[in-house]
Amino acid sequence: MRLASRAARVGLDRVVVPSRLGEVVVLASQRCGDVALLLLHGAAGSWATWLPLMEEAERLGRPLTNVVAIDLPGWGESGALRQHSSVEQMTDAVLDVVLALGYSEWSVAGHSLGGHLALDLAARMPDATQAVTLVSATGREAVELLRHPVRNFAALPWLAGMLAAMRLLNMLGPVGLMFVRWLHLLGWLRSWTSPLFACPRRIDDEVIDALSREVRPQAFLRAAAAARNFDEWVWGGIRCPVLVLRCERDVFVGSGDAAWFDEHLAVVSHGVIAGAGHFAHAEQPGLVLDRMLSANLATPESGWPSPSRHGRTLCHLVAPLLAGATLRP
Repeated sequence: MRLASRAARVGLDRVVVPSRLGEVVVLASQRCGDVALLLLHGAAGSWATWLPLMEEAERLGRPLTNVVAIDLPGWGESGALRQHSSVEQMTDAVLDVVLALGYSEWSVAGHSLGGHLALDLAARMPDATQAVTLVSATGREAVELLRHPVRNFAALPWLAGMLAAMRLLNMLGPVGLMFVRWLHLLGWLRSWTSPLFACPRRIDDEVIDALSREVRPQAFLRAAAAARNFDEWVWGGIRCPVLVLRCERDVFVGSGDAAWFDEHLAVVSHGVIAGAGHFAHAEQPGLVLDRMLSANLATPESGWPSPSRHGRTLCHLVAPLLAGATLRP
C-alpha cells in the first residue's frame, strides 16, 4: 500500500508549515482538542517510522488523536537542515509547527534524536508540555562518542561506524546516495540495516524504503554536531514524568544511559522492549504500546488533563501512554 494511502487510513493529512528553519512537512490528524500528540523521528528517519505504531493503535480500536507527525528539517519532505543549526533551533521549528496548527499544549514521543528535541521542548515550555515518552533516546555514551569519537569508540562501535559511514557518504555526495538506493533496489539494504533491528525480516517495507530515502549524511552530521554541543543539564528543569523506553538489542544505547537519565531528570520511569533494536516503535509497536499503557502514569500529580476538559484528545490510549515527563523551568 502506498504511503499516502496508509497515512489516510490512520486519519493523517499532509500539511506544509513555515518555521524558523524553513518549510516543514507535517502529517496531522483532524484536531479534536487542545493537546497535540507530537511524534518526533530520529536521524535517518521521517514521520513514516511512526506509522506502524499508529496502525497498531488503530488495530486495537484505540486510534491516536491530535497527531502531529513531523518531518524534521533535513529529512523527509522538509527543507534542508542548515549548517550550524542547534538543538534549540530544531526545537524552535517544532514549536512553530505545533503553534501554527492551533495547539496550546502537547505531549511528545521522541525517537533517538527526536527524544532529545522532546526533552528540550519540555524544558523550555514546561507549562505547555504535559508528557514526554522517549524511545531509544541516545544517552551519555552516545553523546560522549560524538564529542570524543576516537577516545570512546569502544563504548558504542556500531554508532561510531555509522558516524564514519555518514562522513564517507557525505564525501561521495550524490554517488554515495545512489549506492544506498542501488542496495535498496537490489533488496540488500534490509540485511545491511541489521544493526538497527533485532529482526530485519519483519520490518515494515515502508520503514526500509523510508530509511533508503532518509540516509541524509549531511543532515545526519549536522544533527550530530548539534547534539554534541547541546547542554543536557537544562533537562533538570523538566517537571512532568518522563517514560524512557530502551530496546533490548539497541546497539546505540549504552549500559549506563538509564542512570544518566536518572541523573538529569526529576521524575523518570524506565521500560525495556524485548526483541527490538533501535527502532522499537517500528519493530515491536504492540510492545511499545503495552509498555506505555502499563506505565499508568496518568495521575492527578502528573498534571495530565482530564477527559472532560479535552474530549477525545489522546483518548483512553494516549493519556497513560504519554504521561511520561515534563521538566522544571
